[in-house]
Amino acid sequence: MISKSILNNLTNFTITDRSENEASDTQKGSNPTTSLLSNTTACGNDSRSQEDIIIIDDNGNMNHSNKKLKTSRDNATVTSKDCDLTVTTNETTVVQKSKVWQYATRCLNSNFAICLLCSNNKKISTNNGSTSTLRRHLISHHQMHELILPGDKRKRISSSIKDEESQHLHELFIKCIVRDGRTFNDLQKVGMKNVLQQIIPGYEPPTRYSVVRRLKHLYKFHYKKLSDDLALINDISITLDLWSNRQMRSFLVITGHYFSTDNFELKSTILNFSTFNTHHKAVDIRQVLEMRLKELNILNKVIRVTSDGGRNVVRAIHDLHSNIERVWCIAHRLHLCVTNGFGFWKVKKVDNGNNATALQQDNLNIISNDQQNGNKDVENLNNDSDTDELDEFNEVNQDFLTDESDNDESQEQYDSNGEEILSNDSNEEIEDNWTSDIVYSDSNIGYEQELITGVLKKCRALVSMVKRSTIITLYFDTERKKKNFKRNLCNDIKSRWNSTYVMLDSFIVLREVIQTLFYFKHHLKINAKQVKKLSSYELSGDDWNTLTALHYVLKPFYHATRVMSGREYPSIGLAFYLLIHLKSFLQNHEKKENLLVKKFKQLLFKQYVQYFENDYEQMELLKFHSYFDPAGFSALTDSEKRSIEHNVKKMLLDKIVNIPTSTIETSSISTTATTTIDSLNKSNPTEHSKSAMDLFNDSIGEISFEGNQRDKQQKAIIVEELHNYRKHTGHFNLNHKPDATSAIKFWKIYGDALPNLKTLAARMLSTPATSVPSESAFSVSSFLGRKERAALSGDNLSLCVFLKDKISF
Repeated sequence: MISKSILNNLTNFTITDRSENEASDTQKGSNPTTSLLSNTTACGNDSRSQEDIIIIDDNGNMNHSNKKLKTSRDNATVTSKDCDLTVTTNETTVVQKSKVWQYATRCLNSNFAICLLCSNNKKISTNNGSTSTLRRHLISHHQMHELILPGDKRKRISSSIKDEESQHLHELFIKCIVRDGRTFNDLQKVGMKNVLQQIIPGYEPPTRYSVVRRLKHLYKFHYKKLSDDLALINDISITLDLWSNRQMRSFLVITGHYFSTDNFELKSTILNFSTFNTHHKAVDIRQVLEMRLKELNILNKVIRVTSDGGRNVVRAIHDLHSNIERVWCIAHRLHLCVTNGFGFWKVKKVDNGNNATALQQDNLNIISNDQQNGNKDVENLNNDSDTDELDEFNEVNQDFLTDESDNDESQEQYDSNGEEILSNDSNEEIEDNWTSDIVYSDSNIGYEQELITGVLKKCRALVSMVKRSTIITLYFDTERKKKNFKRNLCNDIKSRWNSTYVMLDSFIVLREVIQTLFYFKHHLKINAKQVKKLSSYELSGDDWNTLTALHYVLKPFYHATRVMSGREYPSIGLAFYLLIHLKSFLQNHEKKENLLVKKFKQLLFKQYVQYFENDYEQMELLKFHSYFDPAGFSALTDSEKRSIEHNVKKMLLDKIVNIPTSTIETSSISTTATTTIDSLNKSNPTEHSKSAMDLFNDSIGEISFEGNQRDKQQKAIIVEELHNYRKHTGHFNLNHKPDATSAIKFWKIYGDALPNLKTLAARMLSTPATSVPSESAFSVSSFLGRKERAALSGDNLSLCVFLKDKISF
């Protein structure tokens, strides 16, 4: 119990102390915090309060436009050192009104104030009652240095830079953050600020809030610029895809591809990258896609959409617009052709004794995590002699693989013997539509597929065991260095078949090291269980033969995938050229080829026919696009060329493409045509206005003499251009190797001599052969939204991806 005498003494002492403090404050003009203990019971639970008046503090937290005084009440708890006394009271603080309000007035919207010193009545943010921004404005723009708070202990270095230069530096740093994928607060970190103060004394870099605000302004500027550029074109092709990041936020990306009006230059850009906060149903995708295209006023300009085989996306494109046609992602088709043809991921089913089937896991559960990490392991694919063809694999995969997060230190785990187990769980494969159509069932598995799946199973398990064990890893690395191999083993992932080829290639290059590992497995300091497990992964002679034959057959497919997935997006004509030559490779059998290679070719050719040639409409569309690419033109048969040329004549004469007739000139014909042939049913003049000769021509189905002459001249112009086109492509192909830029080179050289075909070629060549542009955008977004930036909102991530595509130095 606390005696009443103690409480009375304590209360009297507090009241006396308060009086002294008030007198002292009046003399010094300060505002210290004081406490008043009153009306307190013995238990300290019953305390009465009184009205205490408080004026706005120097931060303006309680300010109001009518300048009335505000009240505030704080509870203070006083506890004696021996915890015998606890008393709760009310605290009264009287604070002067902030001086900044002598130069500004608050708007009706309490989050803003108007500067009275600015001629344009500039609005300054006072969000949540804070006057910090207003104070900085008055100090920096109006030199009101008397407003600097005396308690501001920040070191201020006099700045010699002007406002214009400061703004220029701000813009450069914002671009740096976007282009390099830096965090928004990078410039406010201690080390960075110290460097900046040494280089640019007095410069204050933008804060994270300023960065976000400027990003929004940049987005509006570049989006308006994009809209203005698209208003000048007539046709555009797009790619479309959906993706979900680690936080399971869904995003929609639309990329546009078109030729500029002033020169024959292909432009590829991100039209939209935004969150997709609805179901992934076809109707929802169509509505969002239509809305985004209408915002840019290009809905009626889209002629082709390249996408993968997702059923919801296919249906959405089909329902979007009658004039829009969907084009395969040829790289996706090739992925399914190889993966399902060889059964890379087929899992054998076994009887569990209860008339039920279970997937045979064995070591698959061990490697399940490492299978998802081919991207990380493939980064060291540089070898002086054995890997010249693979030195750009990592660059190619940047367009495919979406996991580009920084390498984190993996958590260490230990087994029962104290040996360190290395785990690579930090990186995980982000699944997309490329895994949705993979065949896992072994219901129709053949003998050759069983051989392949058996070898791949051993390879994946061995890679996982080597990477998970410190002892085996150290031994393997030591042997590699002895034999001067820079390559290392790597695993594959389901979503990209070419990662399987790279894994096989690493085994062939490191065959000597792998065989040494198996030979000396009993000399390693590992337990018997690990030795037994390692022995089960040993590759026999037949396994090496299977692996070598598979590597040989897949080699041209790997290089074709690299070409179609490069940073310079190939045309459909170049992709068609690759497909035709892959087909020829599968059909041709050399005498020196062993039986296993022939079987593998036959197995893959069957899938090639299924995924490519059985879709007649898509193949015809590919052939028509390929006609306007010199590489694709060389892959067409004579009958296919004649059929396409017939359709080209019809398209030009029916004004599907506007013919620039005022500029048509050929070597043998120089004429100016006004219009194409009008149908006889469209104009039906009365018979008495026609001459007898006109009536005769009508009766036999002929057009009038004048119209017939124009039609003949028009046909002659087109036929002449087609003839010259054949001649020019033949000459061009003799002097140029096919690549992603060969088609544009051709039309820049010969386009003026082929004006009608050039107009049609611009429409056909703008369509990309793959959806790699969309996949590349997702790869960028995965890096920008890496684990270190998990708090980055979906909208800010979308801003960064869009601007990274637009901003250049």
